[in-house]
Amino acid sequence: MGSSLSTRFEWVDTIAGKPPLTKDGLPHLQTSIINQELLYDLSNMIEQLCQSYPIESKAEFRKPLVWNTRITPTTFINHSSASLWTIKDASKTHKSTVSSVGLRYDGQPLFHMEQLPNTDVPVYKAKVASFDYLHKFLQVANELRLTELQEIIQVCRDPFSHIFGITGDPGKALVEAFDSFNNEVDPRKKDQYSKLYKLLLVVNSFDLQLMSSAVKDVSKANALDLNKVTEELEMLKSFCGRDSVNALVSIDWELDFTFTNGFKAPPWRQIYGEISYIHVQCHDTEDFLVTASKKGYFINMGYVADTMGNEQMNYESKSSTFGTLVELLRTTSDHFNSKIDSQGYIYHRDLARETGVVTVTTESADQMMDNNGMDNKQDRTEDGHKRNDKDVGKRTNVNKKKKAQGGKAGSSVEPSLKWRALGLSSAEQILKDRKSKGGDKKRQESSNKDGKKRLTKSYSFNDEEFEASDSDLYSDEEQQEKRQDSAELPNEYYQIQKLVKYLRSGNQTATIIALCSLRDFDLTNEFNQLAIRDVGGLETIVNLLDTDDAKCRIGALQILRDTSHNVAIRSAIANLDGMQPLVELLKDSDENLKCLAAQTIAHCARNAKNRRAVRKYGGIRKLVKLLRAKLGTSEETVAISGALALETCSKSAKNKEAIQQAGAVPLLANLLHSTNEKLLIPVVGILQECASEESYRIAIRSSGMIRFLVENLSSTNEELQAHCASAIFKCAEEDETCVLVRQYNGITPLVSLLDSIANKDLLIAATGAVWKCAQNVENVQAFTKAGTIKKLVGLMENQPEDVLVNVVGALGACAQTAEGRQGIREGGGITPLVNLLTGTNQALLANVTKAVGASALDYESMAIIDRLDGVRLLWSLLKSSNQSVQASAAWAISPCIEHAKDAGEMVRSFVGGLELIVSLLKSDHPEVLASVCAAIANIAKDEENLAVITDHGVVPMLGKLTNTKNDKLRKHLAEAIARCCHWGHNRVAFGTASAVAPLVKYLKSPDEEVHRSTARALHQLSMDPDNCISMHEHGVVQLLLGMVGSSDALLQEAAAGTIGNIRRLALASEKANLSV
Repeated sequence: MGSSLSTRFEWVDTIAGKPPLTKDGLPHLQTSIINQELLYDLSNMIEQLCQSYPIESKAEFRKPLVWNTRITPTTFINHSSASLWTIKDASKTHKSTVSSVGLRYDGQPLFHMEQLPNTDVPVYKAKVASFDYLHKFLQVANELRLTELQEIIQVCRDPFSHIFGITGDPGKALVEAFDSFNNEVDPRKKDQYSKLYKLLLVVNSFDLQLMSSAVKDVSKANALDLNKVTEELEMLKSFCGRDSVNALVSIDWELDFTFTNGFKAPPWRQIYGEISYIHVQCHDTEDFLVTASKKGYFINMGYVADTMGNEQMNYESKSSTFGTLVELLRTTSDHFNSKIDSQGYIYHRDLARETGVVTVTTESADQMMDNNGMDNKQDRTEDGHKRNDKDVGKRTNVNKKKKAQGGKAGSSVEPSLKWRALGLSSAEQILKDRKSKGGDKKRQESSNKDGKKRLTKSYSFNDEEFEASDSDLYSDEEQQEKRQDSAELPNEYYQIQKLVKYLRSGNQTATIIALCSLRDFDLTNEFNQLAIRDVGGLETIVNLLDTDDAKCRIGALQILRDTSHNVAIRSAIANLDGMQPLVELLKDSDENLKCLAAQTIAHCARNAKNRRAVRKYGGIRKLVKLLRAKLGTSEETVAISGALALETCSKSAKNKEAIQQAGAVPLLANLLHSTNEKLLIPVVGILQECASEESYRIAIRSSGMIRFLVENLSSTNEELQAHCASAIFKCAEEDETCVLVRQYNGITPLVSLLDSIANKDLLIAATGAVWKCAQNVENVQAFTKAGTIKKLVGLMENQPEDVLVNVVGALGACAQTAEGRQGIREGGGITPLVNLLTGTNQALLANVTKAVGASALDYESMAIIDRLDGVRLLWSLLKSSNQSVQASAAWAISPCIEHAKDAGEMVRSFVGGLELIVSLLKSDHPEVLASVCAAIANIAKDEENLAVITDHGVVPMLGKLTNTKNDKLRKHLAEAIARCCHWGHNRVAFGTASAVAPLVKYLKSPDEEVHRSTARALHQLSMDPDNCISMHEHGVVQLLLGMVGSSDALLQEAAAGTIGNIRRLALASEKANLSV
């Protein structure tokens, strides 16, 4: 906070066309990478000062620092350091304050924050008088600490004058400060000035080191490098978003690979000083590409199509060159220019740790004090703090920010010799570097090892274009390649590399012979596959797909089909844009070519980038056309290849949509009539992948495919059985499908598949299908008769979690009927169900709690659950961070309380249990709220428990929820209110909480169960005169009159009772008026 920082900050008044002052009349800091670095330095300096000099950091400033803060009292309340602050949160009265526990010499708090009056939006003014409390405040601010420091600097360009009461030259300031201390007569002030002078010496040491690092930075700042570009890019990424308040929509690298020399530009552009290319998406302009070169940043011409129709980057400049990326964007986008200086810096702990710090020994301050004739020993004794000789070794540095590229300790994986020859980093190092820079976008590096690269557009997709199914495969695609030393490579490796050279000879005969010779090798062997790639053969083979010679194309396709089983080969083909020629071959007249191309796509499309490329080049529609085959003819072979490719491509949500739009559903329905299992497997595979989409489920059901899926459950091919069971599993989300499965006699084959213990994929699919089909009550009866429950109980031990989730879900569905609950109990299923309540798998816990809750409806099963302490385990799950688990646990607790012996005493035995369940009424999840209200309605049946939850504030919490429009929540909320009215003055309290008027609106709901519970609540509330008046004013009588004639006896009685109470109050009032 000394002169080095004050002079190095960049201010907005240096920018033409920008106002030099903020709306508060204060000078405005630019949003720039230099300012961000300085703010990081300042934050680290304060942190290191407080850690290494705890006594000096508590010294009181001469004049407090005052600024407007974005932090609210709520942030202090929720922070772990809440005990250090005195907090009064009264935002409605504009009197919210936060004060430190520590006090200044005059009795005022060292930190104080108060809400400013007469402002439309709450504004808080903060005041701090020591580094210690400034550091604690910044810890509370967390991510906003840089923004808070920016506000302080903007209010006071020279913090020295406030902290130490000195101005001007730092050297003279030290003398001035010492004279002020030495001449002070008042012992109290002299003690204060003594600590302040020590603090000045420490801060001055920091300042000198900062100045030294600044001089070094200036000497290196003449040219850009990748570190500087990365720093500015990462800063701008934090300002991105689709909201108009963000400066940009998105910004990221355009090319994915990094060379070991620190460049992202290809070698033939590095000679022009180009470092990297950046893709920018603004709110008010078209997307454009920026070239980062050693001289600066400029906008290039972007991608243009060549004579062959391929898009290539035009590297020529079409703008001026700018020193920073921010300067370029200011001149290009008016929106960016207007928003950038209002963006707040985000503090990243990892980035702060990468920032070095200045070397300052703890003895330096003491030596300087000794040189000025001060008794350090005495001072340290009075401060109660003494530094020994070992402490002198401690160092705290506030240095220039450095990116930790390749600087991690420990061994690192070296790239192979061929990777080094090209200049590429190893895959693991690239991934580590990206992770260290906070990048959350996973990419793959080019695996082409030939110097000649296809110059094609590297696709960049927005975040919304990435599907969940795509991201699942990234872990497979980005596996680190296991390489062996050259001494361990087989002879075939070198023989293949020699053959690849003949592919480039240009002689057609030699090329065909080389292709045939390559086919003689075992191309399923990993070393043989990588031998082709390492010598650059993949590019040559892909290029052969564009030739006119059918033999060359067939040979190239056969090699690509066999080698593309390898993850690294698929990634390399993606980087070579190999999908484009493959898709073009799908419309060739040669059926053999079409089959080979489709089979190759089937392998390559396991890579997410290849899947997107197939869709981009129109491959989905061409593959669907291959399904137009006449069954029993040679056309089936083409259909099989097309179905295999579509099955792999269907792992993407956007591809599923494209497949349906291409008219694949009726073609798939036709192919299901085939008896050829080789065709049926990929066809059903497409259906089971796409059945996750509702539109597909409707199409599958309406086109009559359920019958074929059920029939093939009895196939002898386990892979086909697994696909059919998985398709039924996903389609059975709708009750109509569950009914069709039963009508087509699918219950028996599904139950028989539960015996396939050895095949886990088939078992997962079968148990999933049983689970979903059991949602239908009639299906449950059929499953019970078929002995399904006994088999399911037997599968609850020694099975993977994927199987357990489905098994427990199926048991929970079977427990809908009394016979099902009895079967679970008699089959010994209660004990393993309760044991699973201690697991950690969230999906499994959600299903287990539902199953236990459904089983609790049986009194004998409930006795077993109680004996196994199952209710306590359910209650503990209310603390889960997963809201689905919370909701299902609360739903399960309700029947447990209802059917347990001495339920009231059982609930009271749970320490803190009632307080916990009441606190869940603060949730914002409707399902959690509904389940908790249902549980509270059962808890409130016991008078003692009702008294306890009343003390925990259940009444006002329930009152706040009455404005909901969710009928499920309304039903259970009204029931809980009706139960809670039976204690003390709760009826009056509900009226005070304004819960009566919203309840009247519930009677307009179309749900009769909501009417019943609401009428009961209104009946209880109407026993208070004020509530009767409120009900009458909101028209409850007219609504209840229609319900008095209801066939529901409970609703009829509650409605009549409410009207009777209102009428009696009216008569009493009328009688009182007459008597007067």
